[in-house]
Amino acid sequence: MMVTRQAATIELSQKERQILEKLDRGTHTPLHLKTRAHIILQATDGMNNKQISRQSHLNRNQVKKWRNRWAHSAEAIAQIETERPRALKEAIHSVLSDEQRSGKPRFFTDEQVAQIWTLSCQSPKDKDLPFSHWTHGKLARQAKEEGIVESISTRSVSRFLNAADLKPHQSNVWLNPKIDDPEQH
Repeated sequence: MMVTRQAATIELSQKERQILEKLDRGTHTPLHLKTRAHIILQATDGMNNKQISRQSHLNRNQVKKWRNRWAHSAEAIAQIETERPRALKEAIHSVLSDEQRSGKPRFFTDEQVAQIWTLSCQSPKDKDLPFSHWTHGKLARQAKEEGIVESISTRSVSRFLNAADLKPHQSNVWLNPKIDDPEQH
């Protein structure tokens, strides 16, 4: 026995429809908002998810996701339209926008980043190293050797230094040591 599920029914107020149509037709509307507004408008015109997905060249699960999200938000949107009509457009944008993603957790602590900054401000000569200035690769190696981090890429060092606008490779150091000449005094 095949079970068919009914797609969420969507009804729009005149103002909601106007906002969605403007998004759908907008030449400067971001594509994701335009596509999602189009899905909602087609759903209110009686199309099922399969028809919308075919006509829009989208995966049926995408159509179902946005149709369901709108259906679950319909009551809140209607309430906003009644109580704060000026906030309706923003509420519709919010419903049709992607949810915030958590992203990858930070790998380096603020303390480790600060220690790398401190290291970059020190002269390699003060650490008895055989070079006159830091490169991102040399800083990465030195940070590992000093136990600041277990491992770090050159790119991560570069990001940290750029964030603090530090340029250790451009530090003002004399290429030739300045020698005081006692006869010039």
